[in-house]
Amino acid sequence: MRWPRGKFWGYTALVLAVSAILHWKWSQGQIESARQKLMARQRAVAVELGPRWFPMRERVEGWTLELARSAGAELVDREALKAWNFRELAGIYLRLRVDEAASVDAVRKNAQQSLRDAFTACLLRVPNPNPLAGAECKRTRDCPAGEYCNEAERCSRPAQPFNLRVAYRTMHVLSDEWVRDAQDASSELRLRLLESSFEDTIRDDVPLAAELLTRAQYYLVVLDEPAEGATSTEALLGVPHMARVGVWRLSDGKPILRVRREASGHLIGGTPSVEGSVLEARQRQANSCALALAVREAMG
Repeated sequence: MRWPRGKFWGYTALVLAVSAILHWKWSQGQIESARQKLMARQRAVAVELGPRWFPMRERVEGWTLELARSAGAELVDREALKAWNFRELAGIYLRLRVDEAASVDAVRKNAQQSLRDAFTACLLRVPNPNPLAGAECKRTRDCPAGEYCNEAERCSRPAQPFNLRVAYRTMHVLSDEWVRDAQDASSELRLRLLESSFEDTIRDDVPLAAELLTRAQYYLVVLDEPAEGATSTEALLGVPHMARVGVWRLSDGKPILRVRREASGHLIGGTPSVEGSVLEARQRQANSCALALAVREAMG
């Protein structure tokens, strides 16, 4: 039996190498083509939504940083409140610890962890739906028109005030970070994941977020000051502590309210044998409600 000559194997190796290079170049070309299409779509969305989102983001971030630097002199514009009671209007809300608002980057990062709490329920007069009453869902497209898939994975009408966390999460597709991720994606799989995420955001979240941001008439922010021994947000909200509360009117940027009050509530009635985590949650709610009632008292 005669084996093929060495030249045969050499030519075979050369052909395979050339084929691999050509396939790699073709694959890179496909990836680059897909990237350019995705970036073009992102730029189109930025042109449409950027003028609405970026100016508002800059203003609310500036106000948040201002309140974080100093509680400032107490302000309650009662004349403005007589004609413009924000408690009955649509708005946007953010709650952070003071140390989480040390810079613009810190605000943007920590805002994505901010959740609605009992403070808004006890302060505002806007009727909100039960977040657990709707049908189960995985994505907003699973819900009827006008509803979205909330944090409890239930279809629900948007609650007021609109949590700024949702806006940051939704408008992430307009951020420099998202653009860098798309530009740095070196594999077809990574690019497909970005494209799928972009599709979901544009289809499910952007229309709702854009509408709610457009309707918003005020910005409400709560910044919780540190308390001894409370190292996490949950721990801090469960113990008595001071908090700074600010309200700005979005139409003209006018500050309407700036107060510093204690978040310290008491559980009323007996405490039957329940899990410690349940009691801790109730205490957090009581503290947040106590803060809201103190703000209402300051408003007169």
